[in-house]
Amino acid sequence: MTTKKIMTSRVVALRPADKVADALSMMRKHHVRNLPVVDDSGAFIGLFGVRRLGRLLLPKAAVELSRYNVADLSFLPDEIAQMSERWREVAKEPVERFLEKEKKLLFCTPDTSFPQLLELLEQSKDSSLPVIVLEGNARKLVGMVSAWDVLEGIIMKLLAEEAGADTPPAQDKGPETGPSPTTPNGQ
Repeated sequence: MTTKKIMTSRVVALRPADKVADALSMMRKHHVRNLPVVDDSGAFIGLFGVRRLGRLLLPKAAVELSRYNVADLSFLPDEIAQMSERWREVAKEPVERFLEKEKKLLFCTPDTSFPQLLELLEQSKDSSLPVIVLEGNARKLVGMVSAWDVLEGIIMKLLAEEAGADTPPAQDKGPETGPSPTTPNGQ
Protein backbone atom coordinates (compact mmCIF):
# COMPACT_ATOMS: atom_id res chain seq x y z
CA MET A 1 0.00 0.00 0.00
CA THR A 2 1.25 3.49 -0.82
CA THR A 3 0.61 7.08 0.19
CA LYS A 4 -1.59 7.53 -2.89
CA LYS A 5 -4.25 5.31 -1.28
CA ILE A 6 -4.78 7.59 1.72
CA MET A 7 -3.56 11.08 0.78
CA THR A 8 -5.89 14.03 0.43
CA SER A 9 -5.66 15.20 -3.17
CA ARG A 10 -8.15 18.05 -3.03
CA VAL A 11 -5.86 20.35 -1.11
CA VAL A 12 -6.55 23.91 -0.09
CA ALA A 13 -3.36 25.86 -0.73
CA LEU A 14 -2.05 29.36 -0.11
CA ARG A 15 -0.16 31.67 -2.43
CA PRO A 16 2.96 33.43 -1.14
CA ALA A 17 1.26 36.85 -1.02
CA ASP A 18 -1.75 35.64 1.00
CA LYS A 19 -1.97 37.34 4.39
CA VAL A 20 -1.41 35.54 7.68
CA ALA A 21 -4.93 36.47 8.83
CA ASP A 22 -6.40 34.89 5.68
CA ALA A 23 -4.32 31.76 6.26
CA LEU A 24 -5.70 31.44 9.78
CA SER A 25 -9.26 31.84 8.47
CA MET A 26 -8.65 29.13 5.88
CA MET A 27 -7.16 26.74 8.47
CA ARG A 28 -10.16 27.28 10.70
CA LYS A 29 -12.69 26.93 7.88
CA HIS A 30 -11.15 23.73 6.51
CA HIS A 31 -10.19 22.24 9.90
CA VAL A 32 -6.51 21.82 9.00
CA ARG A 33 -3.33 22.59 10.90
CA ASN A 34 -1.06 23.16 7.92
CA LEU A 35 -1.57 24.76 4.56
CA PRO A 36 0.84 24.24 1.69
CA VAL A 37 2.03 27.30 -0.17
CA VAL A 38 2.42 27.03 -3.94
CA ASP A 39 3.45 29.41 -6.70
CA ASP A 40 1.33 30.22 -9.76
CA SER A 41 2.44 27.03 -11.53
CA GLY A 42 1.49 24.85 -8.54
CA ALA A 43 5.10 24.25 -7.48
CA PHE A 44 5.44 23.64 -3.75
CA ILE A 45 7.22 26.43 -1.84
CA GLY A 46 6.60 25.58 1.81
CA LEU A 47 4.08 25.11 4.63
CA PHE A 48 2.34 27.60 6.86
CA GLY A 49 0.69 26.15 9.94
CA VAL A 50 -0.41 26.59 13.51
CA ARG A 51 3.05 25.83 14.91
CA ARG A 52 4.50 28.73 12.95
CA LEU A 53 1.57 30.93 13.89
CA GLY A 54 2.08 30.15 17.59
CA ARG A 55 5.73 31.07 17.27
CA LEU A 56 4.77 34.40 15.71
CA LEU A 57 2.77 35.25 18.83
CA LEU A 58 5.70 34.64 21.18
CA PRO A 59 7.48 37.66 22.58
CA LYS A 60 10.58 38.46 20.52
CA ALA A 61 12.75 37.73 23.56
CA ALA A 62 11.36 34.17 23.67
CA VAL A 63 12.34 33.59 20.05
CA GLU A 64 15.87 34.84 20.77
CA LEU A 65 16.20 32.76 23.95
CA SER A 66 15.06 29.59 22.17
CA ARG A 67 18.22 29.79 20.06
CA TYR A 68 20.17 29.23 23.29
CA ASN A 69 17.97 26.32 24.42
CA VAL A 70 16.40 28.29 27.26
CA ALA A 71 13.34 26.20 28.09
CA ASP A 72 11.85 28.11 31.03
CA LEU A 73 10.21 31.24 29.67
CA SER A 74 7.89 31.79 32.65
CA PHE A 75 9.57 35.12 33.46
CA LEU A 76 8.36 36.66 30.19
CA PRO A 77 5.13 38.68 30.13
CA ASP A 78 2.10 36.92 28.71
CA GLU A 79 -0.65 39.49 28.75
CA ILE A 80 -3.37 39.22 26.13
CA ALA A 81 -2.84 42.85 25.13
CA GLN A 82 0.75 42.08 24.11
CA MET A 83 -0.27 39.00 22.16
CA SER A 84 -3.01 41.01 20.46
CA GLU A 85 -0.47 43.61 19.43
CA ARG A 86 1.84 40.95 17.99
CA TRP A 87 -1.14 39.45 16.15
CA ARG A 88 -2.02 42.83 14.62
CA GLU A 89 1.61 43.15 13.47
CA VAL A 90 1.75 39.78 11.69
CA ALA A 91 -1.87 39.40 10.52
CA LYS A 92 -1.34 41.75 7.57
CA GLU A 93 1.98 40.23 6.54
CA PRO A 94 2.27 37.80 3.60
CA VAL A 95 2.72 34.16 4.60
CA GLU A 96 5.86 33.89 2.49
CA ARG A 97 7.72 35.73 5.26
CA PHE A 98 6.97 32.97 7.77
CA LEU A 99 7.06 29.69 5.86
CA GLU A 100 8.55 26.43 6.90
CA LYS A 101 10.74 26.29 3.83
CA GLU A 102 10.91 23.43 1.40
CA LYS A 103 14.59 22.75 2.15
CA LYS A 104 13.86 22.09 5.84
CA LEU A 105 10.65 20.12 5.32
CA LEU A 106 10.10 16.45 4.90
CA PHE A 107 7.80 15.35 2.11
CA CYS A 108 6.72 12.18 0.36
CA THR A 109 5.52 11.07 -3.06
CA PRO A 110 2.35 9.21 -4.01
CA ASP A 111 4.50 6.06 -4.31
CA THR A 112 5.96 6.31 -0.79
CA SER A 113 5.35 3.01 1.01
CA PHE A 114 3.51 2.93 4.34
CA PRO A 115 6.60 2.02 6.38
CA GLN A 116 8.48 4.95 4.81
CA LEU A 117 5.49 7.25 5.35
CA LEU A 118 5.18 6.29 9.01
CA GLU A 119 8.89 6.99 9.52
CA LEU A 120 8.64 10.38 7.77
CA LEU A 121 5.64 11.36 9.90
CA GLU A 122 7.56 10.31 13.01
CA GLN A 123 10.53 12.46 11.99
CA SER A 124 8.40 15.44 10.96
CA LYS A 125 7.81 18.39 13.26
CA ASP A 126 4.28 18.61 11.90
CA SER A 127 1.46 16.10 11.80
CA SER A 128 1.17 16.25 8.01
CA LEU A 129 3.40 16.04 4.99
CA PRO A 130 3.14 17.48 1.50
CA VAL A 131 2.87 14.89 -1.26
CA ILE A 132 5.08 15.97 -4.14
CA VAL A 133 5.83 14.80 -7.69
CA LEU A 134 8.78 16.02 -9.71
CA GLU A 135 7.96 17.69 -13.01
CA GLY A 136 11.24 18.79 -14.50
CA ASN A 137 12.96 20.83 -11.81
CA ALA A 138 9.71 21.76 -10.08
CA ARG A 139 8.16 19.96 -7.13
CA LYS A 140 4.44 19.93 -7.83
CA LEU A 141 2.07 19.57 -4.91
CA VAL A 142 -0.40 16.73 -5.56
CA GLY A 143 -1.72 16.23 -2.05
CA MET A 144 -1.22 16.20 1.70
CA VAL A 145 -1.09 13.25 4.04
CA SER A 146 -1.49 13.39 7.80
CA ALA A 147 -1.09 11.07 10.73
CA TRP A 148 -4.90 11.03 10.88
CA ASP A 149 -5.05 9.84 7.24
CA VAL A 150 -2.79 6.95 8.20
CA LEU A 151 -4.94 6.15 11.22
CA GLU A 152 -8.10 6.28 9.16
CA GLY A 153 -6.62 4.45 6.18
CA ILE A 154 -4.99 1.60 8.02
CA ILE A 155 -6.13 1.12 11.57
CA MET A 156 -9.80 1.95 11.10
CA LYS A 157 -9.93 -0.39 8.11
CA LEU A 158 -8.30 -3.17 10.15
CA LEU A 159 -10.74 -2.61 13.00
CA ALA A 160 -13.67 -2.80 10.60
CA GLU A 161 -12.30 -6.02 9.11
CA GLU A 162 -11.81 -7.50 12.57
CA ALA A 163 -15.33 -6.51 13.59
CA GLY A 164 -16.65 -8.20 10.46
CA ALA A 165 -14.64 -11.34 11.26
CA ASP A 166 -16.14 -11.44 14.77
CA THR A 167 -19.68 -11.54 13.35
CA PRO A 168 -20.74 -15.12 12.67
CA PRO A 169 -21.63 -15.76 9.04
CA ALA A 170 -25.33 -15.97 8.19
CA GLN A 171 -26.59 -19.53 8.22
CA ASP A 172 -29.48 -21.00 6.28
CA LYS A 173 -32.19 -21.58 8.89
CA GLY A 174 -34.80 -22.98 6.55
CA PRO A 175 -37.95 -21.21 5.38
CA GLU A 176 -38.66 -17.71 6.67
CA THR A 177 -41.31 -17.54 9.32
CA GLY A 178 -42.16 -13.84 9.01
CA PRO A 179 -43.99 -12.02 6.26
CA SER A 180 -42.70 -12.68 2.76
CA PRO A 181 -40.40 -9.93 1.53
CA THR A 182 -42.05 -10.01 -1.91
CA THR A 183 -45.64 -9.50 -0.92
CA PRO A 184 -47.18 -6.98 1.50
CA ASN A 185 -48.10 -8.49 4.89
CA GLY A 186 -46.90 -11.92 3.73
CA GLN A 187 -49.86 -12.43 1.36
